[in-house]
Amino acid sequence: MPQPIDTTDLSGLSLEQLKHLKSQYAATDMEKNINLAIEAASNNPLSLRKSPSIISVITGEEITRTGAKTLLDVLKTIPGMEVNVDVQGVVALSFRGLWANEGNLMLMIDGFEFNENAYNSLQLGNHYPVSDIKRIEVIRGPGSAIYGGTAEFAVINIMTQRGEDIKGGKLGVVAGQAQNGFTQQNVNWAIGNKVNNFGYSLTGVFGRAQTSQSDYKDVYGTSFNMTDNAPSQTLYLNGNVSFKNWAFKIIYDDYQCYTRDGYQAALSKPYPNYFKNVMGDVRYRKAIGKKWNIQSRLSYKQCIPWQNKLEIAPVDTGNFNVYSLRAERYKFNISANWEHSKRFSANFGVDANYDIGTKTDGELFKNNNATQFSFFNYAPFAQLLFNHRIANVTLGARYDVSSAYGSAFNPRLGITKRVGVANFKLLFASSFRAPSIENIDYSLNKVELKPERSNTIEFEASFKISKYMFLSANLFDITTENAIKYFVRSDSLTVGDPDGYRNSNVRCGSRGFELEYKYTTPKGMLRINYSYNSTAGKQIDSLNMVPGHSESTLGIAPYKFSVLASKTVLKKFYVAPSFQFIGERFAITALTSTGSPIYSTIPAQSVFNLHIGTDAMIRNVSLGLGVKNLTDEKILYPQAYNSLHAPLPGMGRELYLMVNYSFRKKEQNK
Repeated sequence: MPQPIDTTDLSGLSLEQLKHLKSQYAATDMEKNINLAIEAASNNPLSLRKSPSIISVITGEEITRTGAKTLLDVLKTIPGMEVNVDVQGVVALSFRGLWANEGNLMLMIDGFEFNENAYNSLQLGNHYPVSDIKRIEVIRGPGSAIYGGTAEFAVINIMTQRGEDIKGGKLGVVAGQAQNGFTQQNVNWAIGNKVNNFGYSLTGVFGRAQTSQSDYKDVYGTSFNMTDNAPSQTLYLNGNVSFKNWAFKIIYDDYQCYTRDGYQAALSKPYPNYFKNVMGDVRYRKAIGKKWNIQSRLSYKQCIPWQNKLEIAPVDTGNFNVYSLRAERYKFNISANWEHSKRFSANFGVDANYDIGTKTDGELFKNNNATQFSFFNYAPFAQLLFNHRIANVTLGARYDVSSAYGSAFNPRLGITKRVGVANFKLLFASSFRAPSIENIDYSLNKVELKPERSNTIEFEASFKISKYMFLSANLFDITTENAIKYFVRSDSLTVGDPDGYRNSNVRCGSRGFELEYKYTTPKGMLRINYSYNSTAGKQIDSLNMVPGHSESTLGIAPYKFSVLASKTVLKKFYVAPSFQFIGERFAITALTSTGSPIYSTIPAQSVFNLHIGTDAMIRNVSLGLGVKNLTDEKILYPQAYNSLHAPLPGMGRELYLMVNYSFRKKEQNK
């Protein structure tokens, strides 16, 4: 009996098989997802199974049909990713058992890096919109060989809808309510179209939200209710114009969140933190013959992060301060793709950045005693792809040279092999975290910081069980040297280090495994994943250590289990339940009489969500109604390093409503 044709990879089919493919077999939605051209993991887009990285892909349709209201809702379902508190009410991500919010994990939207350039951190919550997302590609592994010094552990690559996707306009509203008042109120919109060679789009969101309505208690025993003490506001605009080989884009991102938790002690009142990004670029792409493709890009980015200009009350002095800095980056990139043959292709080019930091509050940088500090970075890179009957091999490298912190060489090797319905990946990559503007300025005793370096080994086996089912399992091992750490006064009392950043002499890291199962049919989907990480056999830096527990780090669970489902019912409706189980964690919750930290256990937590929606009740209108945290679990976000910040409470039970109206323009060209 002849074997069924695997439509997830057509490269190995004969001409005769391709000729009769349509009549024999129609690819399912699951197979189409496997065969998507993944852009984040390689300079040459490759299918999911050929891409030389461990990757999770989430489509815009999945986001809509599962009721995700924020990017944080989506990322919580990714294997290995957890949510922790940083400082000043900001929540961010850890990954595979390691804190990842200062240049370890990169967030990109339409090719723009959204890590702010003062500390290279991210601010999640009701910040980055999901209403205009076309697809999210998450590299669950190092990305420095492609993206440089903010992609040490992972990369989140978001592609938004453009004119050819929108083909008209959309308007949406999201409203959430909890026991003590509103939780989220957002308005989103999108307009766009593409006619012949001209395309345009403008998407945006304006809204406000609350972080929590529970009580926060600091390590000194002071507490307050977070209702109206931790609000946030966001205004986000994303514009794009394209004509033939040219593309122009501008993004405006204005996020404001209030903090009353401060650095350690609770403040007497909430203070605002302003995070503002303005970025734009021009891109040009040109095909030369059948084998060459040239791309160039010139971009500008301005960040104003962590800004506070209000006068600080005397009682809060020392635990919160006035801060105002402008970080600018000019970037130029040029690269070339050479498709020599079906068996061999190459990509090579160079990135060049010029960073400028400016103190706008009259203070001076410590390293040069001036109000402005700048440095230059350039990075040649190359990647070779060999397609062979034995295996596909990706060989690449990037060499970053900086005037501020020296150099970093980052090679990568990926070997992929498909055997029937099975696919295997063996991956190795070096990656690094580049010291940011403030890392450099606050280096201990003005000693030049070295780049933080990691080596990651990964192995993945995946199986196309049927045309609807896909299963993948992977192992990983991360080893990090010269970790860039900030030592605070509490650490000074115990080990004698003054405040500031320095390279740790501890060789740290983690290892573990991840499992993911996907079932997709025209009437629904099911996604189940489990992730486990451990620091057993690795060293742990003092800032991340839990006394007596060498297998885990502060604030991060050793395992996580997620279930996400969507099912069409009664022809017009779909129901989407989801569940997440987070293992036991450790947190600093109080101090002894001598000022030493007290470590407490946060029991395992379970979160249930339920979403119900329809696209067919009213013409051009889609509706969604749901409940987040159905059992009203008291969610806690502990800090993943020792800065004496108590766990920040998350939102309890929340009801929400989504309403979207869309209209399509008539097709003007075929």
